[in-house]
Amino acid sequence: MTTRAAHSGLELFCPACRRALRPLAPDRLECPRCARVHVSTDGLLDLRVTRRAAPEPWRLSSVEIASALADLAGGTPYREALERLLLACSDEHAERLMQLQRESRGAWLLLLRGPRGGRTALLLGNGLSGTSVPLCNAGFEVTLFEPCAERLRLAQRRNEALAPGRTRALHGGDGIALPFGDASFDLVLQEDGPPRREHGWGHDLGECRRVCAGELVLVADNRYGYKRSSGRRGVFHVPGPLEYVRNALVPRDGELSLGAYRRALRAPGFERPSAFALYPHAQEFTFVVGLDQRTPRLALGPKERENRLKVLGNGLGLFPWLTPSYALVAARADARAEPARIERILAELARRIGEPEPCIEELVATRGNTALVQTCAKGDPHARRREDGRGRWTIHVPLSPAQASQVRNHCTFLGRLRREFPRVPVPEPLFVGEIDGVFLSCERRLSGWTAPQLTGNREAAARMFADAARHLAELVVEPARPLDQQDFEKLVGARFERVARRASVPSTLENLTRWRERARESLIGLAVPRVVQHADLRSKHVQVQPDGSVLGYLDWGSAEPADLPYFDLLHLIVHERKQEARLRASDAWRIVRERAALRPHESAALDDYARRLELDERVLRAIEQLYPVIVGAMAEKHWDYSRPRWLHRQFGI
Repeated sequence: MTTRAAHSGLELFCPACRRALRPLAPDRLECPRCARVHVSTDGLLDLRVTRRAAPEPWRLSSVEIASALADLAGGTPYREALERLLLACSDEHAERLMQLQRESRGAWLLLLRGPRGGRTALLLGNGLSGTSVPLCNAGFEVTLFEPCAERLRLAQRRNEALAPGRTRALHGGDGIALPFGDASFDLVLQEDGPPRREHGWGHDLGECRRVCAGELVLVADNRYGYKRSSGRRGVFHVPGPLEYVRNALVPRDGELSLGAYRRALRAPGFERPSAFALYPHAQEFTFVVGLDQRTPRLALGPKERENRLKVLGNGLGLFPWLTPSYALVAARADARAEPARIERILAELARRIGEPEPCIEELVATRGNTALVQTCAKGDPHARRREDGRGRWTIHVPLSPAQASQVRNHCTFLGRLRREFPRVPVPEPLFVGEIDGVFLSCERRLSGWTAPQLTGNREAAARMFADAARHLAELVVEPARPLDQQDFEKLVGARFERVARRASVPSTLENLTRWRERARESLIGLAVPRVVQHADLRSKHVQVQPDGSVLGYLDWGSAEPADLPYFDLLHLIVHERKQEARLRASDAWRIVRERAALRPHESAALDDYARRLELDERVLRAIEQLYPVIVGAMAEKHWDYSRPRWLHRQFGI
């Protein structure tokens, strides 16, 4: 047996003295110089120099991780083991874990050049980072190397469930040297900032460069960033002036400025590092923004322009200096030059679609774990005003397995809607398939803005709701007929079963049982038509003109072919009210359910839809009451894993 055979073709070196390790047994490697023996347990090779425990960058306890590992060892599927772990955590720790595991953390991958042939990647950081999954999906063989053995074991079980056979895990990091040969990896990714001994890492960026044969990526916080993510979704900390100055002078975690990061990465044999802002923060970023070139750019819609201070700062060129986080890319000068992967994708798409090759304008990492690319025509200063739309595309790159199926469903429904319901505006599908090792879809990009840019403008909302009522009423696929027991179980009962399986809170389960019987008594025998249901129609999925008139409905990945009417419009109105007034979901639902607090334009849209489909008043009231169950069932059907106590936390059920 050779060292390469001992660990899936990867030659390993002693992190203390840099000698190649030799095999003693299938589960042991020895250094011939310092005689250290490195042992493999449960497939995890331990390459630490010492036996000290490394501090954990987040506070999930070893007991909680051990419980999840025990579930997995007993044959529990990964999704179920993860859901049990999330339920066992506090809400705060569960949110931190879910945020860490978001695959959209790897959306910047499209901007790398990367080799067309063999691909190997080294991920240094928290092994549970969701970045490893899109790396695997893009064709990389990924090596995870980090100082917490329990976390690494859990990460490897996750990767085997979502990207089987694409990763290997190594436990270590406290040695000064990385245990790999020179130029071992096409891509080296150092997440969570530069390595520091107090975080469990003994190596430095020089070691990262040494083992890198292609591109080195550093994801790090900005010393002068004006806010920080708490690790919980949507929760940011904006320091006061004194705290900001103190953090800038003596950064708590050793953060550097943009210039200092560039200097730390710069070295002979490497090109000048290019930089991208991860905005609003690396733990929760939405936009990947080019800081060395004009694109991808930061989108400033009407809502952002209302913040005059932000617009002024951006106009003065302060964004690169104050943005919270960066992704910096240093490429070896002697590596074979290739265009960025997104450029190769755009060139091939142009060839297949038969349109001029465009350029990337925006790159968005969605909360739904998709990389969203907006393009415009090359060299066209008036690209937004082109009437033919040539070169103006929206590209969806799913970054998780669940999103791949939703992208396929989205494309299927776009084609069907354009054929069967031409008066309902949706984007034109152009391509779906694999290009350059990446599965993606491409559609014609609509003009205008997504509706959240007009939130608070009630005249625009009135027009949007009126258009939506008219358009959604077109989507009837079966005329109204009395609902029988079988229909009820298919359209309603199955939803109760789906949410009840993961509701977990006793009071929620009791309410669901009671509601199901009440819904059965209310709905059976009533005439109900079937419609194509978008199932997740929120304002961000509606493209509008400045006056609110609808240009198209986006993101049909959760759509159902023949389902309950009324829900889509109801969901759109509930969610828009929630966003406008920053309400809890339960409060927005109560406003619609009780109807007394509905605004005239909201009532008018709901009434118009009901009139067009001749819906019985009892059907409307029943669907309003069932709203949390329908939303929850849609989410549980498409989520990678269930969010703990979701119905209870969102709706107080």
